[in-house]
Amino acid sequence: MSNICLLPVVIGGVLLLLAGECSSQLAAGDRDTLVALRKGWGNPRSLTSWDPASAIDHCSWDGVTCGGRVVMELSLHYMSLTGTVPAAVCDLANLTRLDLSYNDVLSGAFPAATLYRCSRLRFLDLSNNGLDGALPHDIGSLSPAMEHLNLSMNSFFGTVPPAVASLPALRSLLLDTNGFTGAYQAAEIGKLAGLECLRLSGNEFAPAPVPVAFAKLTKLTYLGMSEMNIIGEIREALSSLTELTGLDLSTNNLTGVIPAWVWRHEKLEYLHLSHNSLTGELPRNVTTVNLIEIDLSINQLRGEMSEDFGNLRNLTLLSLYMNKITGTIPASIGLLPKLSDILLFQNNLSGELPPELGKHSPLSSIDISNNNLSGPLPETLCANGKLIGIFASTNNISGNLPANLRDCILLTHLVLPNNRFSGDFPEKIWLLPELVMVKIQNNNNNFTGALPAVISPNIQWIEMGNNMFSGSIPRTAITLRGFWAENNQLDCELPADMSKLANLTDLSVPDNRITGPIPATIKLLLNLKSLNLSGNQLTGPIP
Repeated sequence: MSNICLLPVVIGGVLLLLAGECSSQLAAGDRDTLVALRKGWGNPRSLTSWDPASAIDHCSWDGVTCGGRVVMELSLHYMSLTGTVPAAVCDLANLTRLDLSYNDVLSGAFPAATLYRCSRLRFLDLSNNGLDGALPHDIGSLSPAMEHLNLSMNSFFGTVPPAVASLPALRSLLLDTNGFTGAYQAAEIGKLAGLECLRLSGNEFAPAPVPVAFAKLTKLTYLGMSEMNIIGEIREALSSLTELTGLDLSTNNLTGVIPAWVWRHEKLEYLHLSHNSLTGELPRNVTTVNLIEIDLSINQLRGEMSEDFGNLRNLTLLSLYMNKITGTIPASIGLLPKLSDILLFQNNLSGELPPELGKHSPLSSIDISNNNLSGPLPETLCANGKLIGIFASTNNISGNLPANLRDCILLTHLVLPNNRFSGDFPEKIWLLPELVMVKIQNNNNNFTGALPAVISPNIQWIEMGNNMFSGSIPRTAITLRGFWAENNQLDCELPADMSKLANLTDLSVPDNRITGPIPATIKLLLNLKSLNLSGNQLTGPIP
């Protein structure tokens, strides 16, 4: 093959002939290499198509992309490949893209000797595998054309070698979720002027501030530095990163205030600063109008939520839980068209919820527990039928439940204890097909209604104590694990066939009006750990 490819060109006709022969020989060689790769990986089922006997055209094989009949790309993610990376992979002389991500049991050290031979490789993704060991000190010997290097979600350890920053064409460097320690070569990485994506999260690096050197990476669109022992304040110098769309500094030891430039950033879409020790007040002026997610949870932030949050028309997630935020939830929050999740629990919020919350957006989850909120739940919470969870425990919320909750067919969690709700609990709620948990206890004995004998087949947890419910213990609830209904007005007998409650671990119904005998079938509750039937009108022997 090499002799044909190197013959000198004399006349046009010969040139065409030789080029054709050369291309044909290269294609045949690539086909043979693919067959060798399949064998090197133990002939997995996922590569069944790599068989010249069934498909002579190797460019049609799964995961293979060709250009001019020669292999240019291998996209073999989620292929259940095992073992190491076969040495033959770089016999594909024109390979520019190699994606071996998400193979889980692909193991061994970084395949340096193999990959250094891929002289045209521009894209290398080995993420989400079982690779381990230290990265080689000469990792800069990878192709100088390398633009995308993804080694995340493996078990690499040791220090990150300085040579990782000696690949001049790098646009994305992803080293997150490994076992790296020590320093992370901030000064060297800061010289990668073309870098657009940098992820270092989830490593046990030595405690250090956010490097000032990263302020030079002015083409960065994403900076991920969560869970890596960052200390100090969020640098003012990072305001130079005007192309950022994503900033993740969560789960570190950051202190100080969130700098004003964050709330003025024109392109920022994802702001994740949770699980730190940030202080100061929430901003009064927010002009970061492209924000899609805000997560400032588990900090020490104070102040009130600005009406400017209502200008964030792309916002889907607002997570401010476990801070020291006061005041009311701005009514403008209820007008946001894309808001899906609002998580504000464990603050000092007061007043009523926005009256149109859920009306204008596909609201999925709301958690406002442990505040001082009052007034009713908005009638519009499930207006778009997307609501999965309502968590509003330990407030002063009152009134009836919204009528349309009974039609909220995706609802899995209804958690409203320790409030002042009243009125009839809609019976239809108990039959919602996805319902898993209902916690409505301690509502000042104000909830009324009947608990039906047949409830949703997926319910696992019911806590409804200290109310005024009548009815009976459910007769068929095979997934039910816990049932607490103390101090109500349940007035039927215990189910005769307890085998249909076989997964119960806790059954507590004291101080009701339950009559009749304790059925002998109670012995079938083999998982039962706690039983309280006191304060009823039971008769007959104890089984």
